[in-house]
Amino acid sequence: MIRLLGSEWLRFRSRRIVRWLMLISVVGVVVVALLAASASDKPTDAQLRSSERRYDRAVAQCIEQNGFGEVPEGASVEADCRGRYSRYEFTGALGVRLDELSELVLGAAFIVVLIGLVLGASMVGASWQTGTITTILTWEPRRVRWFLSRVVVIAVGAALVAAVLLAILAAALACVAALRGTTATSTPWIADTALTVLRIGAAAGGIAVIGGAVAMIGRHTAAALGAVFVYLAVLESIVRGLRPAMGRFMLGDNLTTVLTAHTLTVHQDTATYLLTPQRGAVVIGVYVLVLVGVSLALLRVRDVN
Repeated sequence: MIRLLGSEWLRFRSRRIVRWLMLISVVGVVVVALLAASASDKPTDAQLRSSERRYDRAVAQCIEQNGFGEVPEGASVEADCRGRYSRYEFTGALGVRLDELSELVLGAAFIVVLIGLVLGASMVGASWQTGTITTILTWEPRRVRWFLSRVVVIAVGAALVAAVLLAILAAALACVAALRGTTATSTPWIADTALTVLRIGAAAGGIAVIGGAVAMIGRHTAAALGAVFVYLAVLESIVRGLRPAMGRFMLGDNLTTVLTAHTLTVHQDTATYLLTPQRGAVVIGVYVLVLVGVSLALLRVRDVN
């Protein structure tokens, strides 16, 4: 199994699509950073002093009104009020700030998850399209071990690629904040950004495995990508429109809760359903297990031809 994992990891690392996607993504990060820098205005000392006074007044008013009655259970009123505002927003200047770094990184979540889907589907679909799968299928006793090792490599590889790209984006935007925005913060921005990167990376790994499993079922990269897009964009939209409560079982809604780490509320008639990030992770895990199980079952019975 170790040798299989090593072989599959070498295959993943050597694929041109991995290098090209990372190169294109890095170029995109540079472009985004330059655009953000050109649209930012570094606040003056006078603006910073004025923003401090306005920030203190806003926090004091929030504390006086007991957090406007919206303090989360178990949180202190002062901490909640300070987290509601940023000193930078009172300067009147437009620019990148470290306070919003995790939100900016979250804005790239869809693209990164899409990259994971493409990597997962191509890792399996390419074996069918190039014909190398026929050699693998002659090792009938090792089919399951081979595919499981590829699934592990797809999940880990896609998660690492996503985490590296998001870390590069976060570093670039942090430089923009230091040069053209502000580094004044009122939240633990490093921890928030790191958690966001890890969360999106894990989601990208799970979606990559789904793409690989669908590619194994359909024997083609494009077929896998098309099937996933049709399911997410068409089928889930139809089901959600006809039966809103079914949204709690849909991949798209649960993926959204995991990426944003926010609870979604689904209403149907008199019933209300809460989609929490923890529940979303479980639902995505069920999708992964079911699709991997189906693809394994088909792989065991497929002929070499």
